[in-house]
Amino acid sequence: MNNSQIRQEKQITNTWLHFSFKDDVTDSLGSIVPYPHYHYLDTNNRMIYAWLLDGFFDTKKNVEYLNDIIGRFKITFNDCKYIKHQKTNKSLLTPLKMRLFNGLKSKAKSILKEKYKRAETRQDYVFWCIKLYCEDLIKKDGLIIYQSLESWAFDNFVDHCKDKSTLVAKCRGCYNWYFERDWQIGRVKSSKTKESIMASRQEHAKRMHTQLADETKRKVLTIVTGMFKNDYIKKNGSWNVSKIAKDSGTSRPTVIKYLKEL
Repeated sequence: MNNSQIRQEKQITNTWLHFSFKDDVTDSLGSIVPYPHYHYLDTNNRMIYAWLLDGFFDTKKNVEYLNDIIGRFKITFNDCKYIKHQKTNKSLLTPLKMRLFNGLKSKAKSILKEKYKRAETRQDYVFWCIKLYCEDLIKKDGLIIYQSLESWAFDNFVDHCKDKSTLVAKCRGCYNWYFERDWQIGRVKSSKTKESIMASRQEHAKRMHTQLADETKRKVLTIVTGMFKNDYIKKNGSWNVSKIAKDSGTSRPTVIKYLKEL
């Protein structure tokens, strides 16, 4: 019994790592990344691949290494999302050694070198991944909403610290870089004052808020004026606010607000 207990304590814990992919990445399996142990489709018809890794990620250093791998995945593959990681010590499958993911590291490094001259000086794939996402936000919206950036970071990476300081520091660093440059992509620092930058940011935020409100109103009105509007009317003749909110992806107060304008 003592020998059995010792063997159980020494048993190595492995880790399942799950990623979702919108695009077809089958050509990269077996070359850039090892073949996954299994795959499946999620409810949004995105492909999920899962790899069984040799080892576990429980310390701060190990979590940093896991995030490094996540960053390499996201830099290499468009619309790639970290789903989860699970520790396990019961599996008939052979776990993968981390060196088998070196092809992913080389690919991510070459992508960064093409985009950033100083990519070689900072081997931090989480930082570069956040920076790339910042530039995507700027290209799309003209600025970065910090709360959206931080929320995205915690959805896509793991933070071992209880106060989540590691990811917050990276998000703030990238955010401040572009804020000081008036959301310009590149190394040229803006000549505008901080006050004018803030005014510009606030004006842009107002425009975005107006666009969002218009889009929300359109969703509600499309339902209550469309050919299936009778499906949203109760037997007593009143609108089924909860059903309208659910199907339009809005809230009850928002639906009530726009129904009053009809």
